[in-house]
Amino acid sequence: MKKEELLLVLSSSIGGIAWGSNVLIIPLYFKSLGLNPLLIGEIISSSIIVGTLLSLFWSTLGDAYGRKKFIYISRGVSVIAYLFLLFTPFSYLFVNQGYGLISVLIAEKSKDLDKALSYRSSLNILFSVLGSLLPLFTSYRQIIILDGSVILFSLLLLIPVPESYKGTGKISLRITSFKLLGKLSTEAIVGLGAGILLPMMSLWFNLRFGVEASTLSPIYALSEITLATGTLGAPLLSKTVGRVRAIFITHVIAIIVLVLIPFSTSLIEAGTLYVIRNTLMNLTSPLMYSLIFSVVKEEERSRVDSFLQLLDAIPRSIGPTMTGYLFTLGGLNIPFFVTASLYSLSTVLFYFFFKDIKL
Repeated sequence: MKKEELLLVLSSSIGGIAWGSNVLIIPLYFKSLGLNPLLIGEIISSSIIVGTLLSLFWSTLGDAYGRKKFIYISRGVSVIAYLFLLFTPFSYLFVNQGYGLISVLIAEKSKDLDKALSYRSSLNILFSVLGSLLPLFTSYRQIIILDGSVILFSLLLLIPVPESYKGTGKISLRITSFKLLGKLSTEAIVGLGAGILLPMMSLWFNLRFGVEASTLSPIYALSEITLATGTLGAPLLSKTVGRVRAIFITHVIAIIVLVLIPFSTSLIEAGTLYVIRNTLMNLTSPLMYSLIFSVVKEEERSRVDSFLQLLDAIPRSIGPTMTGYLFTLGGLNIPFFVTASLYSLSTVLFYFFFKDIKL
C-alpha cells in the first residue's frame, strides 16, 4: 500500500475511536444528565438526519470543487460540536457528518479497492475497540474531549495527501446512476431497522440487566475485535461465493441470531449473541462499498455515497424515538422483532435486485 493510500486509510479509520465510544456512552451520558429515554431517542434521531443532510451538502460541493477542502471543513465542525457537547446534549446533532468524502479519495488512489476498503474497515473497527474500552478508565466527559481530539488528528493525517480530482466546477444534485440508486433503496429498510435498535442497544442492556458502560465495555470491544477479523476475510469470501451471495448469506444468519437476543436469560448470553450478530451483519460492508464505487462515475461518487447515506438515515432517524417511546412503556423486546422483520425484507430484495451482477 502506497504512503498516500495508507494515510487515507488511517485518517478515515481512526475516527472509529469516537464511534466505538459514542455508541456505548452517548445514551448513558444523556441519561446521566437527567434526560428520559424518549428525549434521548429524539436527540439521537435528529443527529442522524442532520448529519446525513450535511454530508450530502459537503459531498455535492466536493464533486463540484474537489473533496479534500470539504473534509477539512466538515470535520472541523465535528471537532467544535464535540467541545460544545460538554455543555449541551443538542450539540450532538453536528458531531457525525461529512462521511463518504475520504472513501471517494481512497477509490481515487487505490489499485485494489476491495483490499483497501477491507483494511480501512478492519482498522476502523479495531480503533472502535479502543473507544469501547475507554469507559473502563475514564469519565464520559473526558471521553468526549478525547473523541474531539481524535477527529482533529485525523485531519492532520490528510495534509501530505494531494488530490488529483479537481471537480466539475458545477454544483449539481443530478445523478446519471439513478437506476443503481433505485435498486439500493433497500438501504432505507436497513436504516429503519438499524435505527430502531442499535443506537439504543446500550440502554437496552442497562434497563434489562442493570449494567453500566464499564460492564458493557468488554462486550462491545470483543464485538469489534471479532468484526475486524471477519472483515479481513471479506475479499476471500467474495471470491469464493461472490459479492452478492456473501452479503446475503451472512445477513440471513445474523437475522436469526438477532431474534434470539431478547430471549437471553443472562448478560453473558445476550452479549455473546450481540457479538455474533454484529460480526455477521457487518463484515461484508467493504464489499458493498466496492460494488458501488466500481459502477459509479468518478464525478458522481461523493453524491451517490451521500444519497445512499440519506436513504439509510431518514428512516434510521425515526428509530431511536420509536424505541425510546417503547422503552418508556416497558416494551424492551419489541424493537428486536421489528428490526429482524425489516432486515429480512431488505435482504430478500437486495438478493433479488443484484443476484445477476458479476462484478
